[in-house]
Amino acid sequence: MIIKVNTERAKVAAVTTSLAAWLVATAAAQIPEQRFDGLLNRGRLRIPTPNWRFFGPNPGVKDNHLLYRDIIGGTPGEWTEVPVVHDRPWYALAWNARNRSPKALFDATQHTLAQAVAFGSHVLPVTTASGYRLLARYIQLHLPHAEGATHSQFMLLHSYPTSPEDRHIEPVFVSLEFPLEGDVTPADAPSPAAA
Repeated sequence: MIIKVNTERAKVAAVTTSLAAWLVATAAAQIPEQRFDGLLNRGRLRIPTPNWRFFGPNPGVKDNHLLYRDIIGGTPGEWTEVPVVHDRPWYALAWNARNRSPKALFDATQHTLAQAVAFGSHVLPVTTASGYRLLARYIQLHLPHAEGATHSQFMLLHSYPTSPEDRHIEPVFVSLEFPLEGDVTPADAPSPAAA
């Protein structure tokens, strides 16, 4: 009987000690200076710790926004923001299947911004990029349009929260006008291989 009680205590102590060691190692792995990374990744007794430093060393300080407007008879309308991120249900921590579409839009905006930076003031080569085409087709096919609209256009902008009440807004990229029916890439755009 005494041996059985001691075995159970030894098991509880071993599990508790292991979890405590793992918690301390995980906390040490998150230190920004990375001074313990060499110790944690060395030898046969490597402790598998998650790395949650994906916000550092340069945390995100801006929000991205996607806006679009319709063109009616050659006259542009008002900009309307496309809600990329929706409110998450309580169970999204474990199962968030509705995150696919917002993630695709977010990735397309990031790709379009990268192409816009790469080509500078030359918009035409950006129109052949997959991110640009995905955003234009999404606006073309999945968003409501004003009656009589023949073309549409989108804009990507950044906003920097300077205070809870104020935001600094910076337009980053404005697309060419594209038709609401047919191909969104202009006829005179270079082929993707040439770009």
